Amino acid sequence: MDVSFANRQNIGIKVGLYERGITPELPTSQIREGFILICHSGTAIFDYAHTEYSLHSRDIIIVFPGDIYTLSNPSADFTASWVSFSAQTMDEALYNFPSTFFSHIASVPIYNLSDNDEYSNRMEYIKMLRAKLSDHDNICRYEIMLALLRSLFMEILNRIVRSFRVNTSEPKHRRRLLDEFVNSVSATPRCREVAYFAEKLCITPKYLSAIVLDGTGFTAKEFIDRNAVTEIKQLLRTTDLSVKQIAEQLNFSGSGNLCRFFKSNTGKTISDFKNELKG
Repeated sequence: MDVSFANRQNIGIKVGLYERGITPELPTSQIREGFILICHSGTAIFDYAHTEYSLHSRDIIIVFPGDIYTLSNPSADFTASWVSFSAQTMDEALYNFPSTFFSHIASVPIYNLSDNDEYSNRMEYIKMLRAKLSDHDNICRYEIMLALLRSLFMEILNRIVRSFRVNTSEPKHRRRLLDEFVNSVSATPRCREVAYFAEKLCITPKYLSAIVLDGTGFTAKEFIDRNAVTEIKQLLRTTDLSVKQIAEQLNFSGSGNLCRFFKSNTGKTISDFKNELKG
């Protein structure tokens, strides 16, 4: 039987349990990955975007790769479970998520899982991720963990929407334009020019860039390029297309141009990425 999944060793997802004095490993400002952390007991200090939060039992933290934060001063009884993820894994797990999700998390990175069912649900995902991480013989381990991580983020998204916690301070027309831009970029991976999407929305490229930067933290060009990189990675992971065929499908002028684009946006060559897929 031909199987296209790769048994990857470096899967970009880690799962941990912190208990002071027993398991000292805890996500800190030193790691590059993003993470989801759930506090079980005790307290700690979480400093994010120049705002200090006191972390208590059943608080959940969401941090994206590249965010600046510190997690310090854990009490003697502090325990927490966490799952960390690389930027590449985040791009795949949160593919096509609404832009308002990212802007909300940036403004509210912590909240309390006061409902017992909600707390148990989030912990069940972390337990399943931990179990699957140990399942080295499963050739679909990465794909299953990616699906679990995506589902966990969907539960978080549902909570944000259901609880009306999404930041509504931004004018509705700006949110509408941003959502239309995000949807259009996802649906049109062959186009990578800001002017093209600005024209579709009947606004100037400068105004579009301002909206995207405010809503996502990326310029419009950066957002478009990140989407293109995700498309390339998806095609490399899930198809047998050659680099030349992918370049043609995504409207690059040639395979060399695509390779240069990929390296400039990821810091690695396509060959390096393929080797990572092989483990």
